[in-house]
Amino acid sequence: MKKGFTLIELLVVVLIIGVLSAVALPQYTKAVTKARFAEAMTNLKAIESATRLCFLADSSLNREGCSMDKLDIEIGTLIENGTRSETKDFIYEAENRANAWPAAQYKKEDVCICYEGPDSTSLSLSQGEYGCVDKEPSFDYSKLLNIPEGSCVCC
Repeated sequence: MKKGFTLIELLVVVLIIGVLSAVALPQYTKAVTKARFAEAMTNLKAIESATRLCFLADSSLNREGCSMDKLDIEIGTLIENGTRSETKDFIYEAENRANAWPAAQYKKEDVCICYEGPDSTSLSLSQGEYGCVDKEPSFDYSKLLNIPEGSCVCC
């Protein structure tokens, strides 16, 4: 008598693996996205601190004068004559734009996070409003990241 698996047994195993991967993949995607935004929030905090130092060090500059090339930090690669910095997933900007600074634009979807207000202590997020990227958000980023919707403008 030959020993082995029947076709039905193999199909059942493949089906179980398929169901498990269908459940796990969205959770994995959310975890990866949260990790990317956690890195962006850390970078934004560093940019905000460096912007404050730049502003205090040279009182002749206003906040708009403290662009990425004038800060004492290096995040990604400088682009657009040093006014912005780019990493694999985000484009960062330190300058004041529409009462929101600094800001990070997610390159893959139309999502922007930034510090808002004169004290720049509260994070806010905007998604799918400004057409920065052709792809609409696939998540409710405000809910996923626990950041309130605001008036961020990144592009």
